[in-house]
Amino acid sequence: MYLDHFRMKKEPFGIAPDPEFLWLGHQQARVFEDLRAGVFDRDGVVILTGDIGTGKTALVKRVGSQDGVAPVYITVSGPEMNGLDVYHVLAAELHMNRRFESREAFIADFMRMLARKYGGYRKVVLIIDEAQRLTREALKDLAVLAGLQSSGKRLLKVLLVGQLDFDDLAAPEINGGALAKIAARCLLEPLAEADTQAYIAHRLKAAGRDQPLFDDDAVQTIHALSKGYPRLINIICDHALLYGYSANLALIGGGVIRECSRDLSVALDLEDTPDGRSSPSMAAIEANAGAAPTAGSSARSWRSWLYLAGAVATAGAALYLITR
Repeated sequence: MYLDHFRMKKEPFGIAPDPEFLWLGHQQARVFEDLRAGVFDRDGVVILTGDIGTGKTALVKRVGSQDGVAPVYITVSGPEMNGLDVYHVLAAELHMNRRFESREAFIADFMRMLARKYGGYRKVVLIIDEAQRLTREALKDLAVLAGLQSSGKRLLKVLLVGQLDFDDLAAPEINGGALAKIAARCLLEPLAEADTQAYIAHRLKAAGRDQPLFDDDAVQTIHALSKGYPRLINIICDHALLYGYSANLALIGGGVIRECSRDLSVALDLEDTPDGRSSPSMAAIEANAGAAPTAGSSARSWRSWLYLAGAVATAGAALYLITR
């Protein structure tokens, strides 16, 4: 809708990970190099944790795109996996076309399949997303796969990607030593304000725009609202561009972001709004999300709802602009 108006070739602030828009700031570049070293140079599983919306998926896709890597992506989307569940999910993903009655039977077939289909690759990387949903038993099964060898060569690298609470599951005292050998353990954090500015500029340039589009006040306000979470930065910026287009603006200022925030704060339950209005309590937000407060509830659980609602808010932005 706004591409011609702002002289861009692609939408710069989509939520889905896009390798063309990948931005590697200092933190992201360091984490990527640690992940890469863990995959190529060290024994053991590789762990990446971070809050929702910090950009974990984009980084692991970059790892999977390295020369000589054959990535296998699995998302733990259902109930906790037990027994042979991990192996059956992996068998389905790799089109092994059978079910297995024992771990030994799966591993024998799995090793033959790896040698036949992936023998020419430098590394086969099994990337498990939403790893915080794994059980201790499932972690043990994955650790077994990470240790498989043939002719002295490791056959598979396991990369576990999870939300912040996966750090607790990955601790030896919690998982009973299931992850005895960890090649790299990385944490991805939200962006600082300077990084937020660089992130926005990078995505605009990748979309085909060379000139600045958000002034300093706008960037500061975006950072305050998003708290440095890339996914939420994208939601706010996309909404602001739709607003700017409808108002025939050439530059997005802080006032535009504050105006947009009045709508986004309702849809996203933002804790802090630029005009200082009160926001719903944590209990109210959790009730709206359909989950009763539990012991240990924190801002992390709130953000899980925040970012889910964000996708809905972005989809509805165009309708809002039409009806203004």
